[in-house]
Amino acid sequence: MVAPEDRSILSRRHYAAAMASLQRRLVVRINRVANRVVRTLGLKRFRGADLLFLTTVGHKSGKTRVTPLLYRKEPGRWVVVASNGGADWEPGWWLNVQAGSPASIEIDGTVTPVTGTEITGPERDELWRVLNEETFDYTDYQSKVSRRLAIVALTPVA
Repeated sequence: MVAPEDRSILSRRHYAAAMASLQRRLVVRINRVANRVVRTLGLKRFRGADLLFLTTVGHKSGKTRVTPLLYRKEPGRWVVVASNGGADWEPGWWLNVQAGSPASIEIDGTVTPVTGTEITGPERDELWRVLNEETFDYTDYQSKVSRRLAIVALTPVA
């Protein structure tokens, strides 16, 4: 049995959880619409950086999703940040790539199957600096979230 003084705490927690869930669903829907607009317009650059279109298959839903991402081209790979627009949860595309779901990128009409791996350690630290200086300033996004934004290397499937 819940004591009367604990009911209001439980109610506040339930309300907060419900609001967080609603906010997440709303952000996801807005992102999907924005992604479709970017794709439909055929944008190749956004906020001064190059765009690629990452296609993933949901590891749970089986649905195909296309996500535009800012990237840095490096020899043999494309480097992206799993920023999710500053939302405090991992982007679906990154969860799908981590789960081993099929993925491909499209740049200038060329489609390349890829796998993704997180970059860690000193290499991550150096790439974080370079990405923030040359691609996009992710520091504001990082300051808004409790998770560490993953830096991901997308490499062609052999």
